[in-house]
Amino acid sequence: MRYAFFTPLALAALAALALPSQAKAGRPFLDLVQGTGGISDLKALAVGDIVTIIISESSSANSTAKTDANNKTEVSGGPGLGMLSLVTDWGLTAENKYKGDGKTSRTGSLNAKISTRVAEVLENGNYRLEGQRIVEVNGEKQRIKLTGVIRPQDVDSDNTIASTYVADANIIYDGRGPIATSHSPGILTRLVNFIF
Repeated sequence: MRYAFFTPLALAALAALALPSQAKAGRPFLDLVQGTGGISDLKALAVGDIVTIIISESSSANSTAKTDANNKTEVSGGPGLGMLSLVTDWGLTAENKYKGDGKTSRTGSLNAKISTRVAEVLENGNYRLEGQRIVEVNGEKQRIKLTGVIRPQDVDSDNTIASTYVADANIIYDGRGPIATSHSPGILTRLVNFIF
């Protein structure tokens, strides 16, 4: 029974010791906006901290165009009189028809994870992120680069955030190497496409 009395006092003492350390660091003991507190402080808060972006992007676009034009002209005249009596009835008919159909379709998807750094803390408390990942296997180099702005409250407790929550997101995914070269048109093909 004697230890049961001291347990609340010990917890209160530990909380009192934690409060000054939080105040010295310039951070509140419990911040509901940032999602941090005296017990757990795992979220990125400053320049240089790391935030992992879970990229899951997909896009689809379709465009259809149809043209149908019909133009018809008819001109006719009667027989000539007097000196032009040799001219008989005459007529001229011209017709121009055009039909055209066009359709384009494009789809794309990208799923990846990339860890970025907090490059700047903006005046409103949002974070500007920058980061890239380069992987090279058998001479084939692939690069993912991402920049954008996020809100701190959108970051999960494990410092991850979905790419749909990144504002002004600029995601670049490209590759260089034998495989990428084989899929690109040659110089002669590009020259013919440019001319014609």
